[in-house]
Amino acid sequence: MSDAKIETIRLKGARQNNLKGFDLEIPVGKLVVVTGLSGAGKSSLVFETLHAEGQRRYVETFSPYTRQFLELLPEAAIDSIENVRPSIAVKQGNTVRTSRSTVGTMTELCDWMKIWFARAATLFDPATGKPLRADSPATIWNSARQRLLGKSVIVAFPVERTKKTAWGKIIAEYAAGGFTKFVAAGKLFETDNAPNKEIAGVDKIFIVADRLKISEPERERFIEAAGSALRLGAGTLALFTEENSAILNISGPPRPS
Repeated sequence: MSDAKIETIRLKGARQNNLKGFDLEIPVGKLVVVTGLSGAGKSSLVFETLHAEGQRRYVETFSPYTRQFLELLPEAAIDSIENVRPSIAVKQGNTVRTSRSTVGTMTELCDWMKIWFARAATLFDPATGKPLRADSPATIWNSARQRLLGKSVIVAFPVERTKKTAWGKIIAEYAAGGFTKFVAAGKLFETDNAPNKEIAGVDKIFIVADRLKISEPERERFIEAAGSALRLGAGTLALFTEENSAILNISGPPRPS
Protein backbone atom coordinates (compact mmCIF):
# COMPACT_ATOMS: atom_id res chain seq x y z
CA MET A 1 0.00 0.00 0.00
CA SER A 2 1.38 3.41 -0.91
CA ASP A 3 2.55 5.65 1.93
CA ALA A 4 2.14 8.81 -0.15
CA LYS A 5 0.57 11.72 1.70
CA ILE A 6 -3.07 12.37 0.90
CA GLU A 7 -3.30 15.30 -1.48
CA THR A 8 -4.87 18.37 0.06
CA ILE A 9 -6.44 21.63 -1.01
CA ARG A 10 -4.26 24.29 0.59
CA LEU A 11 -5.59 27.74 1.45
CA LYS A 12 -3.37 30.52 2.73
CA GLY A 13 -4.47 33.86 4.11
CA ALA A 14 -8.25 33.41 3.71
CA ARG A 15 -9.76 36.84 4.43
CA GLN A 16 -13.23 36.66 2.87
CA ASN A 17 -15.75 38.64 4.95
CA ASN A 18 -15.12 37.83 8.60
CA LEU A 19 -12.36 35.27 8.02
CA LYS A 20 -9.20 36.38 9.78
CA GLY A 21 -6.52 35.44 7.26
CA PHE A 22 -5.96 31.87 8.41
CA ASP A 23 -4.37 28.93 6.59
CA LEU A 24 -6.16 25.62 6.03
CA GLU A 25 -5.55 22.23 4.42
CA ILE A 26 -8.54 20.14 3.29
CA PRO A 27 -7.95 16.48 2.33
CA VAL A 28 -9.06 15.41 -1.14
CA GLY A 29 -11.29 12.35 -1.42
CA LYS A 30 -12.67 12.65 2.11
CA LEU A 31 -16.05 13.71 3.45
CA VAL A 32 -15.33 17.01 5.20
CA VAL A 33 -17.93 18.75 7.36
CA VAL A 34 -17.62 22.45 8.26
CA THR A 35 -19.53 23.38 11.38
CA GLY A 36 -19.56 26.20 13.90
CA LEU A 37 -21.59 28.97 15.46
CA SER A 38 -23.62 31.42 13.42
CA GLY A 39 -21.31 34.08 12.04
CA ALA A 40 -18.20 31.93 12.43
CA GLY A 41 -17.50 32.12 8.69
CA LYS A 42 -18.72 28.75 7.42
CA SER A 43 -20.40 30.15 4.30
CA SER A 44 -17.56 32.58 3.72
CA LEU A 45 -15.11 29.70 3.69
CA VAL A 46 -17.11 27.08 1.79
CA PHE A 47 -19.18 29.10 -0.69
CA GLU A 48 -17.46 32.46 -1.11
CA THR A 49 -13.87 31.21 -0.94
CA LEU A 50 -13.47 27.54 -1.79
CA HIS A 51 -16.39 27.16 -4.21
CA ALA A 52 -15.96 30.62 -5.74
CA GLU A 53 -12.30 30.00 -6.56
CA GLY A 54 -12.95 26.49 -7.86
CA GLN A 55 -15.81 27.70 -10.06
CA ARG A 56 -13.82 30.68 -11.32
CA ARG A 57 -10.84 28.56 -12.35
CA TYR A 58 -13.07 25.95 -13.93
CA VAL A 59 -14.93 28.54 -16.02
CA GLU A 60 -11.62 30.00 -17.17
CA THR A 61 -10.81 26.69 -18.91
CA PHE A 62 -13.62 27.32 -21.41
CA SER A 63 -13.31 29.40 -24.52
CA PRO A 64 -14.13 33.14 -24.39
CA TYR A 65 -17.27 32.45 -26.39
CA THR A 66 -18.54 29.89 -23.84
CA ARG A 67 -17.58 32.00 -20.83
CA GLN A 68 -19.91 34.81 -21.89
CA PHE A 69 -22.89 32.57 -21.14
CA LEU A 70 -21.64 31.50 -17.69
CA GLU A 71 -21.89 33.41 -14.45
CA LEU A 72 -18.48 34.01 -12.93
CA LEU A 73 -18.30 34.41 -9.16
CA PRO A 74 -16.12 37.22 -7.79
CA GLU A 75 -12.54 36.38 -6.87
CA ALA A 76 -12.14 35.39 -3.24
CA ALA A 77 -10.07 37.42 -0.80
CA ILE A 78 -7.23 34.98 -0.22
CA ASP A 79 -3.44 35.02 -0.64
CA SER A 80 -3.26 31.66 -2.45
CA ILE A 81 -5.19 28.46 -2.97
CA GLU A 82 -3.68 25.24 -4.37
CA ASN A 83 -5.20 22.03 -5.76
CA VAL A 84 -8.70 23.50 -5.79
CA ARG A 85 -11.20 21.31 -7.65
CA PRO A 86 -14.21 22.18 -9.81
CA SER A 87 -17.19 22.16 -7.48
CA ILE A 88 -20.97 22.20 -7.30
CA ALA A 89 -22.55 24.24 -4.52
CA VAL A 90 -26.02 23.29 -3.33
CA LYS A 91 -27.51 25.62 -0.75
CA GLN A 92 -30.31 24.63 1.59
CA GLY A 93 -33.61 26.23 0.68
CA ASN A 94 -37.26 26.06 1.63
CA THR A 95 -38.96 27.54 -1.41
CA VAL A 96 -40.55 24.28 -2.60
CA ARG A 97 -42.87 21.61 -1.25
CA THR A 98 -43.09 22.62 2.41
CA SER A 99 -41.43 25.13 4.69
CA ARG A 100 -39.30 22.31 6.11
CA SER A 101 -38.06 20.90 2.81
CA THR A 102 -34.28 20.84 2.32
CA VAL A 103 -31.92 19.59 -0.36
CA GLY A 104 -31.44 16.45 1.69
CA THR A 105 -35.15 15.68 1.97
CA MET A 106 -35.97 16.68 -1.59
CA THR A 107 -33.29 14.43 -3.11
CA GLU A 108 -33.68 11.71 -0.44
CA LEU A 109 -29.95 12.02 0.26
CA CYS A 110 -30.67 12.08 3.99
CA ASP A 111 -32.12 8.56 3.82
CA TRP A 112 -29.06 7.25 2.00
CA MET A 113 -26.70 9.03 4.37
CA LYS A 114 -28.40 7.43 7.37
CA ILE A 115 -27.92 3.97 5.87
CA TRP A 116 -24.33 4.76 4.91
CA PHE A 117 -23.33 6.04 8.34
CA ALA A 118 -25.09 3.16 10.11
CA ARG A 119 -23.15 0.61 8.07
CA ALA A 120 -19.80 2.29 7.45
CA ALA A 121 -19.23 4.42 10.54
CA THR A 122 -17.14 3.31 13.52
CA LEU A 123 -18.74 3.92 16.91
CA PHE A 124 -16.61 5.03 19.85
CA ASP A 125 -17.38 4.93 23.55
CA PRO A 126 -17.49 8.59 24.66
CA ALA A 127 -16.26 7.60 28.12
CA THR A 128 -13.20 5.53 27.12
CA GLY A 129 -12.61 6.53 23.50
CA LYS A 130 -12.43 2.87 22.50
CA PRO A 131 -14.24 1.62 19.38
CA LEU A 132 -17.55 -0.19 19.88
CA ARG A 133 -18.69 -3.21 17.90
CA ALA A 134 -21.89 -5.15 17.41
CA ASP A 135 -21.55 -8.36 19.42
CA SER A 136 -23.13 -11.73 18.76
CA PRO A 137 -22.92 -15.05 20.65
CA ALA A 138 -20.02 -16.03 18.38
CA THR A 139 -18.01 -12.83 19.03
CA ILE A 140 -18.72 -13.11 22.77
CA TRP A 141 -17.37 -16.67 22.65
CA ASN A 142 -14.19 -15.43 20.95
CA SER A 143 -13.68 -12.77 23.64
CA ALA A 144 -14.34 -15.26 26.44
CA ARG A 145 -12.02 -17.84 24.87
CA GLN A 146 -9.16 -15.34 24.64
CA ARG A 147 -9.51 -14.20 28.24
CA LEU A 148 -10.97 -17.17 30.12
CA LEU A 149 -9.80 -20.36 28.42
CA GLY A 150 -9.92 -23.23 30.90
CA LYS A 151 -11.94 -21.32 33.50
CA SER A 152 -15.44 -22.06 34.72
CA VAL A 153 -17.94 -19.26 34.22
CA ILE A 154 -21.59 -18.41 34.76
CA VAL A 155 -23.53 -17.02 31.79
CA ALA A 156 -26.32 -14.80 33.09
CA PHE A 157 -28.68 -12.02 32.05
CA PRO A 158 -29.88 -9.05 34.10
CA VAL A 159 -33.35 -8.62 35.49
CA GLU A 160 -34.57 -5.39 37.08
CA ARG A 161 -37.70 -4.84 39.10
CA THR A 162 -40.17 -2.03 39.45
CA LYS A 163 -40.89 -0.51 42.84
CA LYS A 164 -44.30 -2.16 42.94
CA THR A 165 -43.06 -5.70 42.24
CA ALA A 166 -41.47 -7.96 44.86
CA TRP A 167 -38.43 -10.05 44.03
CA GLY A 168 -40.20 -13.17 45.23
CA LYS A 169 -42.80 -12.95 42.47
CA ILE A 170 -40.22 -12.21 39.75
CA ILE A 171 -37.89 -15.02 40.80
CA ALA A 172 -40.80 -17.46 41.03
CA GLU A 173 -41.68 -16.75 37.40
CA TYR A 174 -38.15 -17.55 36.25
CA ALA A 175 -38.10 -20.66 38.44
CA ALA A 176 -41.28 -21.83 36.70
CA GLY A 177 -39.45 -21.27 33.39
CA GLY A 178 -36.70 -23.72 34.36
CA PHE A 179 -34.07 -21.33 35.71
CA THR A 180 -32.66 -22.67 38.96
CA LYS A 181 -30.06 -20.12 40.04
CA PHE A 182 -29.42 -16.38 40.10
CA VAL A 183 -26.64 -14.01 41.17
CA ALA A 184 -27.36 -11.07 43.46
CA ALA A 185 -25.06 -8.89 45.55
CA GLY A 186 -22.07 -11.06 44.53
CA LYS A 187 -23.63 -14.31 45.74
CA LEU A 188 -25.20 -17.30 44.02
CA PHE A 189 -28.71 -18.31 45.13
CA GLU A 190 -31.29 -20.95 44.28
CA THR A 191 -34.47 -19.61 42.64
CA ASP A 192 -36.66 -21.93 44.74
CA ASN A 193 -35.09 -20.74 47.98
CA ALA A 194 -34.50 -17.00 47.48
CA PRO A 195 -33.55 -15.17 50.70
CA ASN A 196 -35.89 -12.19 50.86
CA LYS A 197 -33.85 -10.24 53.41
CA GLU A 198 -30.54 -10.49 51.53
CA ILE A 199 -31.91 -9.28 48.21
CA ALA A 200 -34.60 -6.88 49.45
CA GLY A 201 -32.48 -3.80 48.72
CA VAL A 202 -31.07 -5.04 45.41
CA ASP A 203 -32.26 -3.31 42.23
CA LYS A 204 -30.88 -5.86 39.79
CA ILE A 205 -30.23 -9.60 39.79
CA PHE A 206 -28.71 -11.91 37.16
CA ILE A 207 -30.57 -15.05 36.17
CA VAL A 208 -28.16 -17.89 35.36
CA ALA A 209 -28.58 -19.26 31.84
CA ASP A 210 -25.78 -21.83 32.17
CA ARG A 211 -22.61 -22.74 34.07
CA LEU A 212 -19.76 -24.21 32.06
CA LYS A 213 -16.03 -24.33 31.42
CA ILE A 214 -14.54 -22.24 28.62
CA SER A 215 -13.12 -24.97 26.39
CA GLU A 216 -13.46 -25.89 22.74
CA PRO A 217 -15.84 -28.83 23.35
CA GLU A 218 -18.21 -26.41 25.15
CA ARG A 219 -18.27 -23.88 22.32
CA GLU A 220 -21.76 -24.69 20.98
CA ARG A 221 -23.18 -24.91 24.49
CA PHE A 222 -21.72 -21.48 25.33
CA ILE A 223 -23.07 -19.91 22.13
CA GLU A 224 -26.53 -21.33 22.82
CA ALA A 225 -26.48 -20.02 26.40
CA ALA A 226 -25.21 -16.60 25.29
CA GLY A 227 -27.93 -16.38 22.65
CA SER A 228 -30.60 -17.13 25.25
CA ALA A 229 -29.11 -14.63 27.69
CA LEU A 230 -28.99 -11.88 25.07
CA ARG A 231 -32.59 -12.55 24.07
CA LEU A 232 -33.95 -12.65 27.61
CA GLY A 233 -31.71 -9.83 28.81
CA ALA A 234 -32.79 -7.41 26.04
CA GLY A 235 -29.36 -7.54 24.40
CA THR A 236 -27.35 -7.61 27.65
CA LEU A 237 -25.51 -10.43 29.39
CA ALA A 238 -22.79 -10.86 32.00
CA LEU A 239 -20.19 -13.52 32.69
CA PHE A 240 -19.26 -14.36 36.27
CA THR A 241 -16.51 -16.50 37.74
CA GLU A 242 -17.39 -19.28 40.12
CA GLU A 243 -16.62 -16.76 42.87
CA ASN A 244 -19.51 -14.72 41.39
CA SER A 245 -17.44 -11.68 40.47
CA ALA A 246 -18.32 -10.04 37.17
CA ILE A 247 -15.61 -10.49 34.54
CA LEU A 248 -17.32 -9.50 31.30
CA ASN A 249 -20.35 -7.37 30.55
CA ILE A 250 -21.92 -7.17 27.10
CA SER A 251 -24.34 -4.25 26.87
CA GLY A 252 -27.00 -3.93 24.22
CA PRO A 253 -30.13 -1.81 23.87
CA PRO A 254 -31.95 -0.86 27.08
CA ARG A 255 -34.77 -3.01 28.28
CA PRO A 256 -38.14 -1.50 27.29
CA SER A 257 -39.94 0.12 30.22
